[in-house]
Amino acid sequence: MVSQDELEGFRRDRYLARSWALLTRDRGWVKPVLLMTVALLVPIVGVLGVLGYALEWARLTAWNVNAAPKQRGVDVGACIKSGWRAFVVMLVWGIVAAVVIAVAEAIPLLGPLVSIAWFFASFVFSVVMMVASLRATIYQKLGAGLRVPTIWQMVRHDPTGLLRVTGLMLAGGAVMGVATTIVGMVCLASAVPHLLWFMSYLYEFGSAATGEMGALLVLQLVASLLASLGPALVVLLLVDFFLATVLSLLGHTAVGLWMRQFDVPSWGRDEDPLPTPVTDPRDQTAAGSAANESAPQPAPLPEPFSSFEDQDAEKNERPEAPGNADATDDDGPVTDESR
Repeated sequence: MVSQDELEGFRRDRYLARSWALLTRDRGWVKPVLLMTVALLVPIVGVLGVLGYALEWARLTAWNVNAAPKQRGVDVGACIKSGWRAFVVMLVWGIVAAVVIAVAEAIPLLGPLVSIAWFFASFVFSVVMMVASLRATIYQKLGAGLRVPTIWQMVRHDPTGLLRVTGLMLAGGAVMGVATTIVGMVCLASAVPHLLWFMSYLYEFGSAATGEMGALLVLQLVASLLASLGPALVVLLLVDFFLATVLSLLGHTAVGLWMRQFDVPSWGRDEDPLPTPVTDPRDQTAAGSAANESAPQPAPLPEPFSSFEDQDAEKNERPEAPGNADATDDDGPVTDESR
């Protein structure tokens, strides 16, 4: 169980429990998940829309809004746009990483060590790309996801939190693998009678079959297998898409919960320095008790947005709050359309 207090502000742990609590806090939460599962069957556009939906919800979470994924009135076009922006950001990060790793692997003696190290580091790197994609979504700006120094500053400040999110993604991937294996074995079981019949037929009459007859037998076997496996394969595909959708929603909103420590509502322009990170309130309480103080010390105030003099003139440079970003109701929006 996750209390309401645990959903408020930044907490350094329990990302899976809190993400799940936000996902399931509204009745009927499974409806949008099922719709996105079907949307994944649509090439390119469906995948971008689902990715953008997860990022728009994570954007709302990063703004300290405890809302479940929106079930009605979703701006599909905005979700596709956010998904496309995130795809470009991840593509750039992926290409740069591939080039760097390829050069490092070409170094004599170090190549095998680099390959082994990258195998483990790639899991964390995938979460870093999620951070970059969410930052681009918060600013609604492609360049925000490519500002490496700022993103590196965030990662360096709390690598342990990112490792927890990485563990969430790995655990979810393991669950997907087990579920896929079980469903796949059930699907293959329906094809066993056809395989046994074909093997028995070849054993009895294979030596007398001509080339044309053998080809017809193979075609008959393939058609029979497709007829028996077709429905089962569709079920397997839908199960995988459903689990992938849930994992994407949990993973991205976990990144949003992690990003709360950087005081997203106080962000200025993309190129401005980050505000002073907030701390877990439990750490403040523990520190106050250890010092035998009557009350815990307040968290440091955030730094100014930037050093420019006329902030109003640069207002459009700051990230725009999602619709109803100050609300805490259970049906918080995912996009800006309600503003």
